[in-house]
Parts: sequence; C-alpha cells; structure tokens
Amino acid sequence: MVLLVDDNRELCEALAEFLSLKGHAVRCAANGSEALQLLADPHTRPAVIFLDLEMPILDGWGFLAERGKDPRLADIPVVIVSGYSDVAQRAKESGAVAVVRKPVEPRALLRVIEHFAEQA
Repeated sequence: MVLLVDDNRELCEALAEFLSLKGHAVRCAANGSEALQLLADPHTRPAVIFLDLEMPILDGWGFLAERGKDPRLADIPVVIVSGYSDVAQRAKESGAVAVVRKPVEPRALLRVIEHFAEQA
C-alpha cells in the first residue's frame, strides 16, 4: 500500500488512480494529522509515504517529527513531494529518504515505489 499525504485533493485522486491502474493499493490523507490517524491502525502499513510539506492542521515537517517519535512508523520510507528546491538537506535530517519535485511526474512516483518494493 502507498500513502499519499497532500491537501490537493485533485492531485491525490489523480495519482491514486494512476497508481491503482498500475496495481498498487493507495490511501490518501489531506494532512499530517489525518495520515497519523490512518497509521494508528496496525493493519495500515504503507510500503512508502509520499508527503507534501505545506498542508493545513499538521504540515509535512510536523508529520515527520511525530513519525519519528513512533518506533512502529520510523522505518516506513517517506518521500517528500515539494515544489521547493532547497528542502533536501532538511528532509534528510528529518528522516525522509528522498525528495521528488512538484509538479510530480506520476511515473517518477512509480519508480520510487518499485525501488522500495525491491528492498522490502
């Protein structure tokens, strides 16, 4: 399962549809708080989380901070999806494994998913 965390509903739905057609189960969350609620269910364990940084309620940085406090979530790879070009260092320091630039190319996400599926 892939978790997309982004407050842009249209983007989430379009990416979810694309990834579903490629055989991946996808869940969407509109912000970091909603993502943490989904992840509280022990049956919800994504292979990778794609995380926007700017969201209401709990942004991406806040999500990463909360995720780091939970050992059950700490090993789930998180890929930042951002339009900012200068976030790579902070993302790495915050526990993210990679940064993908917006506007996101759906096939780039697919390559990332396949990379982590091979490692699992």
